[in-house]
Formats: sequence, C-alpha cells, structure tokens
Amino acid sequence: MTNKYVAIDLGSSMISALAAEVQPDGALKILAVESKPSDDIKHGVVEQVSGAAFKVNELVKLLQNSAKLHDIDQVSVSIGAKSMKNITVSVSRFVGASKVVTDQLILDMNDECEKKIQEENIAVYDIIPLYYELDGLRTDEPLGQKATQITGKYTVIYGNKNIMVELERCFERTGIIIEHSPIAIEALSAAVLEENEREVGCALINFGAATTTLSIYKNGALQQLLVVPLGGKNITKDIQELGISEQDAERLKKVKGTAMETLVEEPIYVQIKSSETEKPPVRISTRFLATIIEARLEEILQPIFNTIDSYPEVLDAGIIITGGASKLNNLIDFITEKSGFQARFGSHADWLVDKTPDKYFDPVLSQLIGTVVLTHEYRQQHPIEETKKTKKETKLPKKGLKDRLANGFLNFFGDENTMS
Repeated sequence: MTNKYVAIDLGSSMISALAAEVQPDGALKILAVESKPSDDIKHGVVEQVSGAAFKVNELVKLLQNSAKLHDIDQVSVSIGAKSMKNITVSVSRFVGASKVVTDQLILDMNDECEKKIQEENIAVYDIIPLYYELDGLRTDEPLGQKATQITGKYTVIYGNKNIMVELERCFERTGIIIEHSPIAIEALSAAVLEENEREVGCALINFGAATTTLSIYKNGALQQLLVVPLGGKNITKDIQELGISEQDAERLKKVKGTAMETLVEEPIYVQIKSSETEKPPVRISTRFLATIIEARLEEILQPIFNTIDSYPEVLDAGIIITGGASKLNNLIDFITEKSGFQARFGSHADWLVDKTPDKYFDPVLSQLIGTVVLTHEYRQQHPIEETKKTKKETKLPKKGLKDRLANGFLNFFGDENTMS
C-alpha cells in the first residue's frame, strides 16, 4: 500500500473512512468511502472507546471489500477537538561566532519549544514554525545560512492529553496503527484552498454538524481560527421542535429549507406526520421554516462575521465555505448579504482524477481528502516502514500548493464539554 491511503474522520455526526490511491502526478483516485452514525464521539473527542473501536473495525472491513484492499493495518486520523488551544512561543540561540544553521539546530530548537509547554495533563499536538530571524533578519528558510543568533517563532497547539490518549486507546482495540494524525484545519485547508487565496487573504468557513469553524488566511499562513459550538444539527433540532421527528426535520431542512426568509417568493405548506402518533400531521409554511433557519444562522455566524470585520488586513479572496452543512439552500446569498464579502463554495475537485464519480465531490469528504494529501506528503518524508504511532515530525514553513501546511496563529474557544 505504498501509494494507497486510508483516512478516517471521527465526526460528531458520522465516523467516515476513505480509501484513495495517489497517482504519479499527485492526483487522487478514490477507491471507496464508508460511513456510520457517530454517537461515541463528541466535539472530536472519543467518549466511548469500545463503541468507537467497534465502528472503526466495521468501517475498515467494509472498506477492504468495497476498495478491494487485502489488508488495512494503518490509517491516518485528523485531530480537531474543540477544546484545543494555542500559544505563541519564541526560542533563541546564541551561537557565538557566525555558524551555519543545521538540521540539528532546528530540531533542538523545536524540542526546546515543546518543553516550554509543561503543564499537568497537557500534551503538545503540533508545533508550527512561523518564521525565523537570523541576526534580526526574517527568513522562512534558515537552513544553510550563517548567523551568530537565530530566533524561531512558533505556534504550539496543545490540549488535554486525553484527546490523544482516548484516540490511541480506541485504535489499540482495533489493532490498527495511526500512521499520521494531522490537525484537522491543516487537512481541510490543504483540500479546498489555493495557494493564491492563502496569500492574498481569505476566510474559510467550515459548516459542521456540531461546530462551525472560521479560519482566516493571509500571506500564505493561518492567521486566526474561531470555533463556534453550533452547527447544522442545531438547525435541525430547531425544526424538530415544531413537533416532527429528527429524521423528518433533517429532510425538510435539506429539501425545502432556505437560509433567508426574503428569498421565499411563493411559500407553500408542507404536511409532515407528527412525532406523537396520536396527534394530527404538522403543517409547516416554507416561509416560517426559513425564518427558523435564518434565526439560527444569524446566531451561528454573527461571531464569525464580527471576527472577519475586526481582522485588520484585506481579504481579497473573500469567503470560502465548505463542510457537510454548507449545502443549505441559499447559504451563499445569506453570507454575501450579511458579511458584505463575495462568497463561494470550496472544492477539493482539483485533487481528484478525471472521471471521478460525482458522489466523491461532496464537501463532507474534503477533510478526508486533505488528510490523504498530507499523509502522502508525510509518507514521502517518512518511509512507511519507519512510521510509528507516536512519531512526531518537525516541519519548516512551506507555501506550495501541495505542501499546504498551516502556519499561523490559532485562537480556540474553550469547551466546557471536554477536558481543557
């Protein structure tokens, strides 16, 4: 499986697994996708280890059959727990006489950076070099250059040790090794953002089931990240309160729902059976349905719009949206009107081979696609026989289209439902 990959997304609504083969030109051929409802994961954290492990095993077996893979003994899993936080760290080294910056010096600085995060029950999940200064001059490529002093600026992403502990416990029960575990936002941005968009500035909004995430990019780097603890499921629950089942509420949202009440030109009434068998069917106006949806969207997106408005630099590439809940009718119109920015859908289509079936262009798969992209890059740097479940790698800043490693400052909401 040197050119084949399996990625798993532990989402709040679904656990999904994707198998792909990377072609010589870097394009991805999707072999199969399998999913199961997720009730063992909450905000990216495994809460029921046995249940999650059972589902992962089931998905892997299904994937082996559908993708025609003989054996799956290692996978990649992106990490995106809502309670993860960040801190900016500086590390300086005075080397006396002018000396050449070596790989070992960069590794030593990286280790020192990690050691600065020493708190009980805290683990470091990623160390992202932002830039280096050699004798006061900024550079992204310090290796091979001479200096008497070097300073590195890093964003360190950290969180409760249990995020990874529970994830590893889950996969230990399956017997499957975690080959690579990129940060979820790195995976998503790798899939849907172009290098030029990251350079000139853009806001990426990921509409998930339980959370909605804003990522602001500028100068090729992730500058700001905001996680709102509300998502598509909250809209569904609002509709469900009209007296219908969750399944019918979800279907109604997708088929007849719209993001703005003013866009419902010819309202109709929809009749749906009551969730209480003794009561008559519920009649719902599509205009009233839009009012419910719009009210919740405003609650979800207002802090996001406020953050975009307060960002001091120009975002020439506007707003890009993605995620499973982004398929709501007229969502682009809502965002454009409320934010004043041009908005468009993000797509991972450029990564896929020609004649890929339409079902694999669904934005719900973007994070899985990005996880494969980053794992392919990781495997090229760390041959498959050398990978270990707990291996950590040092990364230098990269800005190419297929490097796509997130560099920048992160700001996370705390999560009262997970350990922080």
